[in-house]
Amino acid sequence: MKYSSNVIAVISLLSISLVASSFLGKQSNIDSTIAAPTIIVDTLIKPNLPKSILEIADSICQEADVPFKLVYEIGKNESNWTYIKNTNGGSDFGDLQVIDQTYWYWYNRLNLKGGKTRKNYLKVGIYYLKYLHNKYGSWKKARFAYGRGHWREPYTWTPLEKKFMRKINFSKYDAP
Repeated sequence: MKYSSNVIAVISLLSISLVASSFLGKQSNIDSTIAAPTIIVDTLIKPNLPKSILEIADSICQEADVPFKLVYEIGKNESNWTYIKNTNGGSDFGDLQVIDQTYWYWYNRLNLKGGKTRKNYLKVGIYYLKYLHNKYGSWKKARFAYGRGHWREPYTWTPLEKKFMRKINFSKYDAP
C-alpha cells in the first residue's frame, strides 16, 4: 500500500511538472512575441521551434515593407489573431480576414503554392495592404479600402466603419 502511494505521488508530481513546464514555454513565447513584436525573429525563438504566427507576419511585413504594428492592429481588429472564417455570412477568412476573390487574385499574382494556408492568407493580406497604400498614398486610406473595398471620405462612413477606423492611431503610420 505504501509503495503504491509513493508511485501515485511520483506520477502526480511528474505530470504536474510536465504541464507546468509546457505552460511556461508557451507563456514565454507568447509574452515575448506580443511585448516586442518588432524584434528580429531569430532572437525570439530557439532554432528548432516553429515560428509563431506573429513572427511569420513580422517577417512578411519586413519583406513587403509594411509596418508590422499596423498589420498587428488590423489582425486584432479583424479576428483577434485567430485563423477564422467570417461568421456573418461573408467569404473572408484568416487572421486578416481576406475575401475569396481577393485571396485567389493575389495568390496567383504572388505565385504562391500550397492553397489556403495560414501563411498564404497572411502574405496575401499584407501584400494587398501594401498595394492599397501605393494606390491611395496613406495607411489610413489603405486600411479603410482593405476593409471596405475602396477609399471613401470619413463623412460617408457608417457607424461600423467609424468603429473599426477609430481603433488605430494612424498618426503613427502616416506623416501629417
